[in-house]
Amino acid sequence: MISNMLEIAVGAGFGIWFSMALTVACIIVFTILVCRKPIIQLFPDGIYIKDFMYPSMIPNDSIKSIKLVYVMPKVTMRSNGYGGAFMWKGFFRIKDYRKRAVLYLENHYKGPFVEVQTTQDVYFINCKRPEQTTQLFDEMNSTVKLVDESRLIDMKTASQKRSIVIVVAFIAILLIPSVIIPLLLS
Repeated sequence: MISNMLEIAVGAGFGIWFSMALTVACIIVFTILVCRKPIIQLFPDGIYIKDFMYPSMIPNDSIKSIKLVYVMPKVTMRSNGYGGAFMWKGFFRIKDYRKRAVLYLENHYKGPFVEVQTTQDVYFINCKRPEQTTQLFDEMNSTVKLVDESRLIDMKTASQKRSIVIVVAFIAILLIPSVIIPLLLS
């Protein structure tokens, strides 16, 4: 009887130790995957950023500008991102920007930073060394075709015209039974 209780106690102890070791191993693997630097690939149709937690595809027809900035705007809030000692990745809020900011920063203390403005978001990317960031910026400028701003304005104008037509049609539908039919019958 005592030997059975001893076997159960040793078995339970092994289970607890195994469970703890498995938990610690999972935490270590997850931390390593999160802390890996993103892989940025440039294609003729856009920019693809491979990352474990925050992958992105930025199509050319949404990119308004790409510029090199030397001072990072102030981050006001991390909405869904990772902010470690040096690396910041994910979704953040930035002062004086109405858009959501997506950061891929290997060194948020030291510029330069590549700022990619899109129709929906703004992306800030930098590498560990400034020369790498400058080289990435040069590659982006030579590979990525920016969207034509006049096309964006035309699309906005077309959307506004479509909205006006819908409102006028709605008002006409409301007026037909109450105004137009009595005018036709009288």
